Amino acid sequence: MLSSYSTEKRESVLTLAGRFIRGFFCIVGFLTVAVLCAFFYKGFSAGKPAPVQPNTALNVSFNTDFYESRPTDIVSAMTFGTSPTVTDLTSALYRAAEDPNVAALVAYLPKTNLTMAQVQEIRAAVAAFRAKGKKTVAFSPSFGELGGGLTEYYLASAFEEIRLQPTGEVGIAGVSMEARFLKKALEKWGIRPSFSARHEYKSGADALAAESMSAAERENITAMMNDLLGQVAADIAAARKIPVEKALDLIKNGPYFADRALQEGLVDKVEYVDVLEREVKEKYADMISLFDYDDRTAPNPSKKDPVFAYVPAMGIIGNGESIFGGEADSSFLGISTVGEALRAAADDETVKAIIVRLDSPGGAYTPSDTLMREMKYVRETSEKPIVCSVASEAASGGYFLSLGCDKVFALPASITGSIGVFGGKVVIGELLDRLDVKTEAIEIGKNAGMFSVSKDFSPEQKDFFNKSLDRVYDDFTRKVAERRGLSPERIDAAARGRVFTGKEALEKGLIDGLGGMKEALAAAAELAQTDAPLPLVEYPSQPTRFEMIEDFLMSGKMKVSGVLPKIKMMMRNGFDVLCPFTLSFK
Repeated sequence: MLSSYSTEKRESVLTLAGRFIRGFFCIVGFLTVAVLCAFFYKGFSAGKPAPVQPNTALNVSFNTDFYESRPTDIVSAMTFGTSPTVTDLTSALYRAAEDPNVAALVAYLPKTNLTMAQVQEIRAAVAAFRAKGKKTVAFSPSFGELGGGLTEYYLASAFEEIRLQPTGEVGIAGVSMEARFLKKALEKWGIRPSFSARHEYKSGADALAAESMSAAERENITAMMNDLLGQVAADIAAARKIPVEKALDLIKNGPYFADRALQEGLVDKVEYVDVLEREVKEKYADMISLFDYDDRTAPNPSKKDPVFAYVPAMGIIGNGESIFGGEADSSFLGISTVGEALRAAADDETVKAIIVRLDSPGGAYTPSDTLMREMKYVRETSEKPIVCSVASEAASGGYFLSLGCDKVFALPASITGSIGVFGGKVVIGELLDRLDVKTEAIEIGKNAGMFSVSKDFSPEQKDFFNKSLDRVYDDFTRKVAERRGLSPERIDAAARGRVFTGKEALEKGLIDGLGGMKEALAAAAELAQTDAPLPLVEYPSQPTRFEMIEDFLMSGKMKVSGVLPKIKMMMRNGFDVLCPFTLSFK
């Protein structure tokens, strides 16, 4: 009986195993057929975007986070999702502006992560949409609460009609800046920052190394804030058809409750969103998402069609591979990733020009110089123009990268410049002593322990480090002068660590023009001698989720953060890593 039972049990297990194997291969087969069908369908439908029906309204929610790049690894993709880029958004708007079947644009604006520069680029696209005689409406339950809503309202002002919920506010209250200085607090714990900078406006390490804001930084930031506020006031005044002086006064003296906002002409209607939704349903044949529209109508060039390459360069600059972290200040711009993308685009015969979408606060000096040289090499060997489109910022090492491009465009509010350098270390020797932590070192070479955090620089090491900063600064300013054709006097006015808006950068001769991707594409078409801007193809290509998982499993490591492991290296000889202040639009 025991033998018979075992045999039956064994046969049962084998039967189940056989069913599992058959089922597994059936599923694999089904998925393979589905993928092949999708592939062939995409191939047959290439270049044939599905049209929308006449009298269609598009809607877009700015509650979505918009970035300048996309996740390329599974951890980032799971953390941030696959949000559309600002370029996706503006490209769809420009395409919709030319589509006779699209009649209106409805925007929902509760809150946005966009910067002022990104808002300016989107405003230009909305203006192009309106110029075709199409209706635009923006709704928000509240533009901020007790302030903090200037960015959202600035974007809404590009629309023909602004609607606000009765209980909401127009929370505009000017521009503010807060800087926190930790030097004394750190010293109480036995931590002593040891930094140097070139020159007086280079305030990247002041948050750790200074006790208060320097006169030079106060002058620089105040000038930049006034310029940004002037830009916003002028644009709102033009959109709302009021004097600039009144717009500036309204911005500085807010916030406003809904009834006062209506009285001052800041909004057009005070009502709930369901009223707008009902009107749209009654007036338009259909309403679809702007990003669904983008999917349906985006150009889908074949492998033989001429194109422009789109290379995102976002984050803190350093060696290795890029890692997506959302905003530029929390992402890592790896020169290996961007350099390989540039060479791949250069080697592709269908690519006629390269657009570098730059969004970087800076990073390490040598990697920045390496990638700038790579751009120059690609331009010269491939004879393909490279045009830089600055998004929110191209400061310090970020600006240094732009020197490798044929043309550089920035938005009026883009933060750029900061031609300078700082570096140093945080010394925790006293803290270790207080904690009774004993440090022993074996150093073979008089400067082997130069960057030990247990002790400060020796006089000889400090002298060498300062010479290193001088060398970096001299090299940086020399290359800016050569590339931009600036005299020593103009270099001094544009350097020393100063930060500028894009508008100021143009006046200083640091960039070639104001504008976003549209202007960069037009310049690329002119340089490449094409009749019009060509479709964009992203380099490197966006991996699928399956490819991300495969890369994760093959690499055997998790890319959790691209910034923290690099901070030590950047602080030794960096451009800008530490943000000394928080600038907010109220």
